[in-house]
Amino acid sequence: MMFRNLIFKSFVCSAFLALAMLLPSNEVNAQASGAELFANNCAACHKIDQDLVGPALKGIHDRRDEAWLIKWIKNSQAVIASGDQYAVDLYNKWNKVAMPAYDWSDEEIKSVLAYIKEQEKVVAAPATASADGSAAPAASDGGFSDNILLMLMVIVLGATLLVAGRTVSAAYKAKGIRLFNWNNINGALFIVFLLVFFAFVGWHFLKYMKYTLPVAASAHGVLIDRMLAITFWLTFVVFIITHILLFYYAYAYRRKEGQQALHYADNHKLEFLWTVIPAAVLTVLVLYGTKVWRDITQGEIAKEALTIELFAYQFGWKARYTGNDGELGKHDYRLISATNDMGISPEDPKAADDLLVPEVYLVKNQPVLLKLRARDVIHSAYLPHFRVQMNVVPGMPTQFYFTPTMTTEEMRRATGNYNFNYELACNKICGAAHFNMRLKFVVVEQAEYDAWLAKQKTYFKKPAAQTASLNLN
Repeated sequence: MMFRNLIFKSFVCSAFLALAMLLPSNEVNAQASGAELFANNCAACHKIDQDLVGPALKGIHDRRDEAWLIKWIKNSQAVIASGDQYAVDLYNKWNKVAMPAYDWSDEEIKSVLAYIKEQEKVVAAPATASADGSAAPAASDGGFSDNILLMLMVIVLGATLLVAGRTVSAAYKAKGIRLFNWNNINGALFIVFLLVFFAFVGWHFLKYMKYTLPVAASAHGVLIDRMLAITFWLTFVVFIITHILLFYYAYAYRRKEGQQALHYADNHKLEFLWTVIPAAVLTVLVLYGTKVWRDITQGEIAKEALTIELFAYQFGWKARYTGNDGELGKHDYRLISATNDMGISPEDPKAADDLLVPEVYLVKNQPVLLKLRARDVIHSAYLPHFRVQMNVVPGMPTQFYFTPTMTTEEMRRATGNYNFNYELACNKICGAAHFNMRLKFVVVEQAEYDAWLAKQKTYFKKPAAQTASLNLN
């Protein structure tokens, strides 16, 4: 009776503590919301008391009112375009690095602003002395310690149940009664875990399948998707079979009364098969992938291909089109300046008609050759819907050749997202404002492309000035 009372009390206490941790107050949740939004979206460019990519945020409530701050966070470029002098000066002061627009509700933005105001107090007084001269406790960490405590309570609850089971089992065993067959229980738990694990995998499939990329919008994207599908489904089938066997054998060959384990030293034939078969399958997959990559990157470039140069820098992209001559002008890093940020040679006559564009327009079913170069660190040109990715390395020009097959409007209809736009992103973490490296791509029919191209301006707005002669390659 004493054992059972002790077990019951331990169970009730552990369960009560775990339940209490699952019911945090609304105030804590609201505070964590602003902290989480700030950490995930703002902290890369802003600190409270120090300038980073953007200005320090301490005192923003004094500089601008809440209504202005909400507009700025939702769409800073719209505020700048409206002619707001403070916004324009701020944009120019911080190297014209555009702050991304955030599709947040007013309440979410207010929670971030409240978090910033709270952090201003923490920065101003990182520790408050108590009556005895010791430092006061630090500010809340936004719920992290609560989660740790919750996990500890769950562990305590599990340990309590385990001790309770063993205590009851030992008590009955002392009376000559075997209450639990732990071998059978552990064997059954393997099967339970297998079923729960597969259910968990299936749930993730259903939940996250909507976040996978839609149909490829380039000719070679079909080859990429087919290769990935073959690799995925082959490895997935192997994954399912091996895990079923693994957990089934753990159940089938659990210890049983009167049964002795078979000593099985080795089997050369079995070891040969499970070494050679996976090696052969992986070799075929690697060779298949190599062939696909070779066909994509080493194919013959069509004469009618549109040539575009993409220039990567911290933290943005610039795009240059060839003019009527169909050739890009020469470039040299020594020519990079405030007025010639791509380092294009003004002495090269082929550069006179090159076009500098704010966004990239492509023609459906017309081949495109992207010539890539970087100014500072390694970047990566990533166009996921076209299945395009290539490193952009300083001093080592690279390129990627592809053919777009779906206009922007067609992809919008295919995805059901009528705000969709193709986007070039950097896929190498290149610095604090890496997230800002985005450039809009638009795929249209030939007539619309011709109308857009006629409005573009040449790279050099005025006749090229005479510069020192450089040995350009």
